[in-house]
Amino acid sequence: MTELYPLRLPPSFRERIWGSHDLAPVFGKQDGKIGEAWYSFDENTVANGPLSGRTLADLITDYGPKLLGESAAKNGGLSPFFPSTFKPTFPILAKLLFTSDRLSVQVHPNDNYAQRHEDSPGKTEMWYVLAAKSGASVALGLNRVLSKDDLREAAISGEIERYLNWVEVDVGEAFFIPAGTLHAIGSGLVLCEIQQNSDVTYRFYDFGRIGADGEPRELHIEKAVAVTEQQPHPGAIEPFRFPDQDWTRELFVASPHFAAEHWAWDQPIQYPNKPNQADLLIFFQGDGTLAGHPYNPGDAYLLPATLNNLELTPNSPTQAIRTYLPSE
Repeated sequence: MTELYPLRLPPSFRERIWGSHDLAPVFGKQDGKIGEAWYSFDENTVANGPLSGRTLADLITDYGPKLLGESAAKNGGLSPFFPSTFKPTFPILAKLLFTSDRLSVQVHPNDNYAQRHEDSPGKTEMWYVLAAKSGASVALGLNRVLSKDDLREAAISGEIERYLNWVEVDVGEAFFIPAGTLHAIGSGLVLCEIQQNSDVTYRFYDFGRIGADGEPRELHIEKAVAVTEQQPHPGAIEPFRFPDQDWTRELFVASPHFAAEHWAWDQPIQYPNKPNQADLLIFFQGDGTLAGHPYNPGDAYLLPATLNNLELTPNSPTQAIRTYLPSE
């Protein structure tokens, strides 16, 4: 088999009713209303080197632990929560989100509920704010606790708008959204979203919006009520900043589902040791090379578990999000 190397995963643009034509500061203007740019999904194809054109799913099947590492490769390529009947897949889905309108009020199920009802992993996620217009905000839970009956009625009547806990956000902030957290994303934002590789979303409320087919978009109120947990949300994450180095490395999340860090550097650096794990780097500012492979804003590289001793060489000040499944 071909020797593994840093694999560039191109963005896959997805139009959304709440998306934007202007994808600054990462990409240029687009004809359609792009809401999401997906990276680490099964059907995405490598865009560099001898493995160019191969899908991520095919490479996971062929290379297994050499690509993912032992902890991520076991149990069909998913986290240890799931049996081997699930197909091999990369356990983390990384996206960029671009909003010109509010997203729906929604919630995602945890692993147990999603496995029983959707034949899927659950969805815990994190948002890192890349750009935010003045006053841009996100809703993190409710401003009061509601009974299940009251929550259901509020969703049906639209009163849920009154109960949303909207929080203004700033560039560089990050928010952890465990499964079961009711949430919404406001307009005027560019976010990097790191999440379990699941697309299961239950909509509570959609602000009276009409879909592309001229009909209201589907709601999932009963399932949403069933999985919602109403603990107060702590707000923005206070990151752990790695000391004693001349570049910025901040750890925002270390959970069983994924870890996520923010990096910033303006001089060559050696990639930190990554024991037996695959890493994904999403670049959103600057240009340069990763082990000789060029990077630009909007590029993402999957670094197979067997790779070490890599150098990042910037041509201009660079920032990126690093995500990975922590080794056991």
